[in-house]
Amino acid sequence: MRSSVSVILSSPAPDTSMSHPDYEQTAHDHAAILLLVKHVGSQLKQKNFSRVYERLSRVNHVKIIDSMGVSREVLARYIKEYPVENNDWGDYQTHRRLLGLISLGKYDTQQELNELCRVHESLKVKYSSTLFDSRCVLFGPPADTSPSEPNVLSTPSNFKTRAVFYEDCEPCVGLEDQISEFLSSLFWVLESKRLERSREKVERVSLLLAPFERKDFVGLDLESRSNRKRCVGRMTKHLGDLSLQAGLVTEALSYYSSAVDILKAVNDWLWLGGAYEGLCAASVILLYPNLSRSFPLQRNASLQEGSPGKQRSSSISTNSLPSGMSPAELQQEVQNVLSPEDIPKRYREAIIHYSKYLNAGIIEMEACFKAARIAVEQGGTLQASTFLQNVIFINLTLSETEKIQRFTSLSDLYTQIGFHRKASFCRRLAATRHVSAQNPQPNWSQCYQLMLQALSGHKLSLDPTEFPRGGLQGWPALQIQLLQELVVAARRMGHTALATRHMTFLLQTMWEHLLPTEQRDLALQLQVLAAQCEGAPVPLVLNSGIVIPPANLTNLPQIRSFVLRNLEPQLRPQKIEKLKEDSGPFLFTPIHFGSLERKNVVTSSKMDYVWVEGDVCEVAMELYNPLPFELKVLNMRLLTSGSVFESLPTSLSLPPESGPHPVILSGTPKEIGELEVLGYSTHTLGVKSNCRLRHIGGFPHPQYSVDVISALPKMQVLTSLPKSASSGSVGDTVTVATSTNITLYAGESAECGVTLSNVGELPIEMVEVSVHSTLEPSLQQQVFQWSQENLQAQLPLQPGADASFTIYIYSLTDFLTPAVVFEHDASSTAYGSQPASFLSGPSSLPSRLSSPTFGREQASRRSELTSSFRSGGSSHSGSSLGSSRLPFSKLSAPNASKVMEGQLKLRYSGGAGQEAGYCRVSSVTLSVEMLPSVQITNWDVLPAETNSQFYLVLDIANITSHELELQYTPSKCILIEGNESCRIPVPVNRCPLSKLTKLYQGGKISADDRLELDQICSEHIASSVDLRWHILSSGTRGRVSLKGITLTPEMLDLVRMSPLQWEVTLNSQPVKPQEELNCRAGQCLQLGISIHNFLERSLWHVCLAVQFYQDHQNGVNNYRLETRLASAGASKVILPELEEQGSAYHECSIVFFTPGQYKVDIQCSSQDNHPTEDKDQTLNDICHTWKFTPPVAITVVDE
Repeated sequence: MRSSVSVILSSPAPDTSMSHPDYEQTAHDHAAILLLVKHVGSQLKQKNFSRVYERLSRVNHVKIIDSMGVSREVLARYIKEYPVENNDWGDYQTHRRLLGLISLGKYDTQQELNELCRVHESLKVKYSSTLFDSRCVLFGPPADTSPSEPNVLSTPSNFKTRAVFYEDCEPCVGLEDQISEFLSSLFWVLESKRLERSREKVERVSLLLAPFERKDFVGLDLESRSNRKRCVGRMTKHLGDLSLQAGLVTEALSYYSSAVDILKAVNDWLWLGGAYEGLCAASVILLYPNLSRSFPLQRNASLQEGSPGKQRSSSISTNSLPSGMSPAELQQEVQNVLSPEDIPKRYREAIIHYSKYLNAGIIEMEACFKAARIAVEQGGTLQASTFLQNVIFINLTLSETEKIQRFTSLSDLYTQIGFHRKASFCRRLAATRHVSAQNPQPNWSQCYQLMLQALSGHKLSLDPTEFPRGGLQGWPALQIQLLQELVVAARRMGHTALATRHMTFLLQTMWEHLLPTEQRDLALQLQVLAAQCEGAPVPLVLNSGIVIPPANLTNLPQIRSFVLRNLEPQLRPQKIEKLKEDSGPFLFTPIHFGSLERKNVVTSSKMDYVWVEGDVCEVAMELYNPLPFELKVLNMRLLTSGSVFESLPTSLSLPPESGPHPVILSGTPKEIGELEVLGYSTHTLGVKSNCRLRHIGGFPHPQYSVDVISALPKMQVLTSLPKSASSGSVGDTVTVATSTNITLYAGESAECGVTLSNVGELPIEMVEVSVHSTLEPSLQQQVFQWSQENLQAQLPLQPGADASFTIYIYSLTDFLTPAVVFEHDASSTAYGSQPASFLSGPSSLPSRLSSPTFGREQASRRSELTSSFRSGGSSHSGSSLGSSRLPFSKLSAPNASKVMEGQLKLRYSGGAGQEAGYCRVSSVTLSVEMLPSVQITNWDVLPAETNSQFYLVLDIANITSHELELQYTPSKCILIEGNESCRIPVPVNRCPLSKLTKLYQGGKISADDRLELDQICSEHIASSVDLRWHILSSGTRGRVSLKGITLTPEMLDLVRMSPLQWEVTLNSQPVKPQEELNCRAGQCLQLGISIHNFLERSLWHVCLAVQFYQDHQNGVNNYRLETRLASAGASKVILPELEEQGSAYHECSIVFFTPGQYKVDIQCSSQDNHPTEDKDQTLNDICHTWKFTPPVAITVVDE
């Protein structure tokens, strides 16, 4: 825009150039009367002066009725400083003349008052060339109301200025009226000057000159035609200035338009530019009255960032004009007014003309600023940018202060048009001028303030949280440079904490844009700065009121993982289970409500577990050190909110360029409620940082929350058994505190002592013991037993105290060889149990049966015991063994050792945690390795010597390799070699009738009842037989259980107690069990049989039968005795009914012909008098036969 042509038109004169530009001028200032408000004296405080100055500035316009009755609006502009050099340019532009002077001062004495008057008079002399009038506002002491000492302070006699007195304590009532009156007086003087100039004849018009033009026209012929036009044109332009100041805008437009035509003809470029500028100013006053300084709200609206065009566009609307007319209507109404589009063009021409004169540089610069402000008001962003760009190329000799003002003004205007980066660039230039080498008084504080204001234009914010993570915003290279300059400025002004904060911000926000070497250098610089003043995560408040937000180093060290840990399994709280209340029937529906929402499952930041008050809780992290030197991280803690949480510090040292490093941060909740874990804090490179997850990228949640419940006690569990490394596989293995193992033989018992120690600070008030295993509950109760009452008696368990109880472990196994399931069938006479033949040794008989005291009867019974296990077919109806046999070596194969696991579960609680419904669970794994001891391979039931007992005959194998002693009665035992077997008879009391009530109630017995009765008999045998073994070499002892033994119907007949009571007499003498009966051959014996019904009902069709036979002791019984004996009387008697608790008696006589041993088989049967049509009639035990046992044995001898 500037031109190097016509530079020779003027010679620079430094003494006449305007050296103090006014960057705040607007086009409206061309119509304003310039007033200087001067602070005189030292008594008036600056604060009070500013307050009064503000009040004066509000009186910036006044309406005056002129002599023609026309209302004029006179504008005023107040300034605090004004150089005389600028006042000399009053002929060129009259708004630069200082027309009024107002002095403000305070006095307490007459001498101070005189001094204020003197200073005021000196100021009048300084601006006497242009000054019209002045006022002196004086603030004195309160008036003395005492009549004896009146206030005699007054201005000197030679003080010609009107003084306005106010007491210091008064609110200056009427000050605005005084200033309005002062403006009116200035207007009338100005109006008289205007009229005087307008009445001058054209021939007598003098040549008006700019200060630097005076020597250019020396010796020139001013009477030439061109110079005469020059004089007329300049005077016309001068009248336009006076008219504009006097409130005659339309007349000013006419003068400016005429001056443009005249000055353009004589090529008077300087004054032509002034005429153009005046024409633009008058047009702006008409078109944009709200642009005036008197309407600060409307004008400042354009300073809003974000949408400047929207704010500016509203100023061009018709509403901005006083009369509501559009610009086109105003052009038709007022002549010579410029259109909005022509105003920037005329300003451009004026600036071009100004650029032709070096001494008019400041005039040109001010015109650029005025034009730019008008372009801002019009919404012409690019036009405003063009005018402002021209300011930069204007080469002026300015002081550093003026350069600062120029760049600051440029920055403000660039901000208004939305050119934020250029605005920030200008602020940075202004900041550098504050500390340049040419500045005699460098001000690092001002430099820092301007640098701070330049951040927004470079898309930087002082708050690191507003900086985008992972995205690019702005220009990283410029941002890094600006931040480094900010650090230098803060450090040079002596604010080390501020320098540390900005260096921390630089490392935090620009880390991804720094080279590795830059990262290292800046980190070392930060360490040096922090050594002088440690960085803290608290806001810094500057003296200017600006708050610098905290900056946290989340990149040093870098974090890749942040996981809240649940408590140790044995410390995790669990809800105390309560009995479920019946809430009504369950209603099923195939409709899945909310299924659409469940498709997009979002993981919650709320933990599904809880922490406990007073327990140490942990958070696991993984850290990386990206720096090429060792990084020390001190005082690392967790950041939390909500419930009170005591975080425990952790310090570590990370090797150069390494990771990941696992780190555990822990702390203790001190209050119940919801605890939010926000992040962690570090002390790295001398900077304390609060690293919050929401400010760190890569984490799904900004924080994690967990509920904290009331404190719970802690318990340590110890056992007397040796520990094991395995945690087992039964139950909840995560709660296992310790594991034990023990090896037992099948049937062996052991004790496990459990000690409970209260290692917490709360008493343990509740302890519940339970065992979990894969066994059925009934079997589990036999394997593990303890006394809950003993444990409860030791509660509550105080802190530091111990409680103990014993668990009794029984190595329970199935001692019976797995058998084929027996089906009840009347035709079934054998019971298959996969028996084994013991070919390795002879059969072991019970020692009781081999006793010589029993004689031949016992020998014959031994034969029965032996014959019942014979492999071949037998005529003995009680035989229940099949013929299949297996070698013993194969039998021992499935009896290998096995391991049974149980989990001892201890649920305990106490204190407030128990009241809240929580407990803890600690488990102990009990691993029991069970070695085989003995095995029962076959069994049978035989009659005993008495009617109330039977013999349970067992084949028992010693599966161990040690000699084993087996005790089968309280007084009988037997030795069994390793891997050998033996057969023993165990006397057992028959199952009493009290347990068999269902069998004899009458009516049909169901299959379920049948199974129940069989089970009763099986349990009766298991509870009655006490088999104990003892390994002599190790002293190990055990017990054999017959639980689950199965019986055939023939066996059940002997096991069950008969419902009939027998009484047998021989020759009227009762026959005792196992009694030896002798007689002679040919002797007649009287045999009496009495039966008594103990049932609660009658027996029908009772048949009592007597049969004689001989037992050959080889398993064969001979019933054909016609030649050996004769009987008198019926051998079979049928009774129609045997009533309840009734009896029946039968007698018969017998004569034996030949000697020998004879046995009497006595039996009784009953038939139902209401026969059923059920085809499975044989299953009904009502139709049954009862035998008298043992059979009566009679020995016949010769005479």
